[in-house]
Amino acid sequence: MNATIHRVEACFASMTDLPDTRLFPFIAQISPPSRRRLEQACVRHRCHGGQPLVARGDEVAGAYLVERGALRIYYASAEGREGTLYWTEPGESCILALNCTFSRLAYPAWVESDGETEFTVIPGGVYRELFASETAVQQFTFSALSGRLFELMRLVEETASSGLEARMAAFLLRRSKDRDHVDLTQDQLARHLSTSREVVSRLMRGLAAQGLVQSAQGRVSLLDREGLQAVAG
Repeated sequence: MNATIHRVEACFASMTDLPDTRLFPFIAQISPPSRRRLEQACVRHRCHGGQPLVARGDEVAGAYLVERGALRIYYASAEGREGTLYWTEPGESCILALNCTFSRLAYPAWVESDGETEFTVIPGGVYRELFASETAVQQFTFSALSGRLFELMRLVEETASSGLEARMAAFLLRRSKDRDHVDLTQDQLARHLSTSREVVSRLMRGLAAQGLVQSAQGRVSLLDREGLQAVAG
């Protein structure tokens, strides 16, 4: 049994169940024998926020389908600072885990739960079987991979060509989605952006002085989205 399975089973109560078809319509589109195969194999896990799930070098257990909360996928620099690559949220699957499921390579990053999280694991062997025989699984896989690829390309471009203030503004806009705030501490922002809390505090004061944000304990309110977009470039 691999390291990832040990980590998950040691930390979560789990039960056999099918993922929610409202979040993952492809499950309703596969054949009855494939659904029965999936029902026998998949396991749903529940966990609290901040729980380590996968470490770099682990052999992943299979495809991870998130139904509640989120999985945070991140890297660590040589200095030990973390930087968020992306979140896998309800209705999504981690593309690095999907890639490892097919390539049989070790996982290249770290994963932790973000908030109260539920996700279903489809064992790698079963997922590969379904992919080989079910068009709906193939379409879901290609859609997950292509959509996330553009997001990662944008992150690489931001990191390579933008200053930290622009990256901070872009991150706040992206993470807030349709809300007017982001519930993150300055320590958490520093982890996401792979920098120090002192730098985040200075950047936040600068954005606040421009009337773009207001920072309180554990929350950043977005006062001027257009202004933040201008800073983000």
